[in-house]
Amino acid sequence: MVIKSRLIVSMEKNYFLWEFAFRMYVMGKELWGIIDGTLAEPVTSSSAEYTKWHTQNAKVVSWMLSTVDSHIAVNLRPYKTTSALWKYLKEVYFQDNEARRFQLENEIADSHQG
Repeated sequence: MVIKSRLIVSMEKNYFLWEFAFRMYVMGKELWGIIDGTLAEPVTSSSAEYTKWHTQNAKVVSWMLSTVDSHIAVNLRPYKTTSALWKYLKEVYFQDNEARRFQLENEIADSHQG
């Protein structure tokens, strides 16, 4: 499945937009549990549920990789589950309002100096 309206992420600028759009897309596909852990990986590797979970996980991972810049995707290679990818992206690119305000103030100060 290809995401038709592809939102390529420049995480520094539009993480919140990407996070919202991606969450809605995955929820619409009824696969959000793969990311939030409510649809946990089955323990028994010989079960049909195990195969189904890994297929669904791979599907969501491929969607994630198709919506981020290649320089970001390279950093995601070590992560094998969507929940690990989601956590990594949030840790790296989520900025609370204080951090974002500080960043904007620095950008404004730099633009006035140059």
